[in-house]
Amino acid sequence: MNQAERLWSLRDGVLAWLYGLRVDGANISHAEPATFMTATSWSDSEVTNAELNDAVRWLKTAGYADGHDTFRGILLRPHLTTYGEKYAASGKSVRDLPGVAEVWSPYLHIEGSSGVAVAFKSDNASQNVNVQQKFEQVQALAEAIERALPALTDDQARTNAEQLVSEIRTELNSATPTPSRFRALASAAMTSIATAAGTDLGKAIVEAALPLMS
Repeated sequence: MNQAERLWSLRDGVLAWLYGLRVDGANISHAEPATFMTATSWSDSEVTNAELNDAVRWLKTAGYADGHDTFRGILLRPHLTTYGEKYAASGKSVRDLPGVAEVWSPYLHIEGSSGVAVAFKSDNASQNVNVQQKFEQVQALAEAIERALPALTDDQARTNAEQLVSEIRTELNSATPTPSRFRALASAAMTSIATAAGTDLGKAIVEAALPLMS
């Protein structure tokens, strides 16, 4: 991806990562690239400490996150604010502005291209990204929710989970699937189904949903 796309993807990824930690009841002392890349299934080139720290600090400046500043510029114990949690749960990108059409990556999907999207408006015209990976991640989320169904003893929670799986599969089969829809579905899985499913099954749902939030 080009540099601008990478910048925004990192910010969205960190927001999703911190939200996943919040849902899982976990805390971190500071943001580490290796942990972030593993948790979000980061598919671009390796993230540096400086890049990750810049993304965390940007989220703090924008009101999405908070933490304790150090003289070295590292934010200790980063976590989402109440606003940040609600925004992450909405499934929106931090690029989205009220009244403005959604901003998405500069990729043109070519029909019949086996899931390959070709970049345009970038320095490298031959750059490409395999969007098939995103479809596989969505499929993995649906399967994680289905595995949790037997553990959902609350009728409403089970109905919600079954409806969510149906919506995920409908979007997968759509002629025009959208990343924003995938992200919203992943957010719904993390905020309701994961909590109701219990520790291990809920954690599996969160882990499956996280890559779709970035």
